[in-house]
This record gives sequence, structure tokens and C-alpha cells, in this order.
Amino acid sequence: MKKTFIPVFIVNVLFLCSSVSYADSPITATDFYEAYRDVKMVQRAHLEGVMGVEIAEFLSSPENPIDVKAAVINALSWRFEGKNNAELYTYYLGLLYHLSITELDTDFLSADEIFCLGYLIAMDNYFHPENAISLLEEADKLIRDSFTVSIVLALTKAQIAFEKDWCEAWKTIERVLKNTDLNQDLRQEAKKIIVDYMILYREYCK
Repeated sequence: MKKTFIPVFIVNVLFLCSSVSYADSPITATDFYEAYRDVKMVQRAHLEGVMGVEIAEFLSSPENPIDVKAAVINALSWRFEGKNNAELYTYYLGLLYHLSITELDTDFLSADEIFCLGYLIAMDNYFHPENAISLLEEADKLIRDSFTVSIVLALTKAQIAFEKDWCEAWKTIERVLKNTDLNQDLRQEAKKIIVDYMILYREYCK
């Protein structure tokens, strides 16, 4: 497997002024954490909005399901001027594996950690979702049967397509929805939240 280096600069990209409103977009308008409000760590992430040690430990623990980890990251949410939760998680991973930030790469990380870091990058800087793609694609290859991982990758790709082709944004999601080989490990209510928003783009497909 080709390892992916995790330089801190990818979570420090400066935002560019844009005339397009991203308040409604695949990453920012799919608050599927709402389906996981019964989970205490999701509640905490929503209230604090900032990566702390306990949240980082939760994301790295193999005992916690991948869909709940995704809900925690989704609950940390986004901000127009950006967040640095991915950077904070990267520092935590460095401490966890006794590595400097420059030494840290995906060979040292679990598949879940690769996924979480990728999704955090996408949420932190939704103006530049391309920064998250390599990590999310690597996680998707390692966790091949997870609907959660596949749909988060699709949402990130849809965010990129959103800038030019709204039909493709929907088709990116639709391909995951039609994949019957995936383990449906995301709560049905969470899936509905994603679909209810993304299906709005289907009308642009001719």
C-alpha cells in the first residue's frame, strides 16, 4: 500500500474569497449527526465544536463503530472561516505513536484513523475538499464494505462537483446508494438526512 504523508499545511490552507455561498452544499448541509444525538460523544462534539483529547481518543479507539466516529466529526461541524480540528487530531496522533508531525504517515495509522483524519480535513476547510480525497480514498480501499466510509467520500467528491456540475454531485451519491455490496453501517435516519438534501440536485440531471 502506498503511504500518504500528512503535512500540517494541508489543514492550514488559506480561504479564498468566493461569490458562491457554501451554506448549502454537500458537506455543510448534511447534518447526519442529528441521528446520533443519543450518543454522549456526539452531544459533546456538537456543543464544543473543537477537538479535545477525549474526542481524539474516541476517534482512535477500535472499540467505537465507524459510523459513530463519522457522526462525531459531523457534529464538530464547519465554520466559514475554517477550523483546525484535523490539525489538532494530527498532533494527537503524533503523540499517540511517538512521532513528529513530519514523520507521521498513513503506514502508522489504523484505517479508522485515516478515515477520521480525512473527514476532519474535509469539514475543516470545505472550500478545498480536494485536500481530503487521498486520505478518504485510502480509507475506502481499506474498509471496502462500509457504507459510512463510502458515503463520506462521496459527499467530499460531491462537494468538488458542486462547483461545476450539480447533476454529478447527485450521481456521486447515487452510485453509493445503489451499491448493494456495502454494509449498511450508517443509521437509516442519518442516511435519510443525506439523501433528503442531496436529492435536490437530481433535478439538474437531464
